Amino acid sequence: MMKTIKRIGVVLKEGCDIDGGQHAMEVLSQSVQLDTVIEVNQALIKSQDPLYLDAVVDLNTRLNQEVRKTKESGYFPLVFGGDHALAIGSISAVAQESHAILWIDAHGDCNTVESSDSKRIHGMPLAVLQGYGHKDLLKLVKQKIDSDNIMLIGIRSLDIEEEKLMKEWGVHWITMNEIRKQGIDWLNEQVNRFIQDKKHLHVSFDCDSMDPSLFPGVNTPVSDGFKPYEILPLIKHVLNHPGISSMDIVEFNPTRDQGSTLELIKTLNQMVIETIEV
Repeated sequence: MMKTIKRIGVVLKEGCDIDGGQHAMEVLSQSVQLDTVIEVNQALIKSQDPLYLDAVVDLNTRLNQEVRKTKESGYFPLVFGGDHALAIGSISAVAQESHAILWIDAHGDCNTVESSDSKRIHGMPLAVLQGYGHKDLLKLVKQKIDSDNIMLIGIRSLDIEEEKLMKEWGVHWITMNEIRKQGIDWLNEQVNRFIQDKKHLHVSFDCDSMDPSLFPGVNTPVSDGFKPYEILPLIKHVLNHPGISSMDIVEFNPTRDQGSTLELIKTLNQMVIETIEV
């Protein structure tokens, strides 16, 4: 059934505290019409708090409310950011029992405060969504995501303790090394097998999943990422899944871009239009 897309922009760099991401919506809005934009409450940023916890919790609370309202009104929430910490709010807003997540990323984002070396919340959203992490972040999650219903693809940078947690929890992930060895057809088969029986599916796309030599406009680049021909057809296929509920496109840093990352996001936006609104 055709759905109208509602585009929600999120101005957020505090989940990673890397300069540049705060300009993402300013740049993107010149090419993509955003229906609403949510920004960090600067009054909640405290220099003595390395996590920027109050500010990140407040933003995710307001994002949760906006995405929930969007979904209840019958629209498809398409969230642009901003760092990946925003996924706590966007996914917790739509999460139902048996909800599944396809997480396209160079990183695992399954750290907790204890396991993380950097202490950046943008490396923690998947842990929080499974029910692990700081108590103030966990307050946002009313319906936890079952670890068995999470698949990450394109992974090529995991912290040691983070990988231990992912194995312990039972998350599914496919590294870029595996994809290079087994091939794109094999990846497509694995993703198809994962999504085939899912009733509700969220796609979270991190721009750093792509090869930074082609798409440099990201906060935390990792070499040897996806080429467009390797991942875009798969995303289009997944967006045609009958249970697709919502999508994030995150970690755009325009100060590091030369135009190609913006063009990628515009391509993804058009792909959502062609699959969701047609």
